[in-house]
Amino acid sequence: MTLNKTDKSRALDKRRGSTPLHLHQQFHRRSMPVDDRELCASLQTGKLSNLVRCTSFNPGQPQRDSSASGSSDSFTSSDSDSSLYKVVLLGEHRVGKSSLARIFGGIEENEPHESEGKGDTFDRSIMVDGEEANLLLFDIWEQDDTNWIRDHCMKLGDAYIIVYSVTDRASFEKASELRIQLRRVRQAEDIPIILVGNKSDLVRSREVSVEEGRSCAVVFNCKFIETSAALHHNVKDLFEGIIRQIRLRRDSKEANERRLVSAKRRESIGQKAKRFLGRMVARNNKKMAFKQKSKSCHDLSVL
Repeated sequence: MTLNKTDKSRALDKRRGSTPLHLHQQFHRRSMPVDDRELCASLQTGKLSNLVRCTSFNPGQPQRDSSASGSSDSFTSSDSDSSLYKVVLLGEHRVGKSSLARIFGGIEENEPHESEGKGDTFDRSIMVDGEEANLLLFDIWEQDDTNWIRDHCMKLGDAYIIVYSVTDRASFEKASELRIQLRRVRQAEDIPIILVGNKSDLVRSREVSVEEGRSCAVVFNCKFIETSAALHHNVKDLFEGIIRQIRLRRDSKEANERRLVSAKRRESIGQKAKRFLGRMVARNNKKMAFKQKSKSCHDLSVL
């Protein structure tokens, strides 16, 4: 019996499993684990989120031609499998996770978006320290109330961005709880985590100080940065920083040393002088040394 093209595809799908053939083809190029293929199949059917495929990351220039789609074209990636980083946004409701994600995805805050309220997964290429990386950003933490999605989020990421609002102390306390949960689930792994205090532009409404955020990051052994999604302040630094944190753990010592040398070459004279004086003061004063250590949580280019 001769099988037509549709019958052949169905037969192949049956041997591979229930995931459509075109998804297997696209995600094979990424060399993604089985669990991630299953998650992306759910994305395709709309259970979790839409994937927004973008070309490059520039927070100052929104990509209006970015499209959220269920077609296989939305999953096309570059050939550099080793530079694919899966990053998950965590945090309470209304802290600005989606605003940060939309900036990353090149979508303006007031721009209509097909998957509004459903969660998104943004796929962009970022040039960091002269090397291109593909970042798959999951903003699906609050997509629905099922524990399965949240449990899967805790196991999915190569790195995590935990967001709280500096105007909401309860969200800050929740961020600490999420850090503890991550430690419990991924205790045997050195997972990069950046604690993000968003809405730093709302000075009069601030409930959480910079010092509190920094101290929390030191206690939980993670990085810290304050951002303002409304002003796009530090958003580019945040996403470049998470790439650097992943590379520091994943890549060879030689590769990271080469990047460090290159970064130091790009430093201004003022930045070099400040770094040198900081080391000198810390060396001669134990109290200042501890303070200097706590400040290092702001440096997203070092471990």
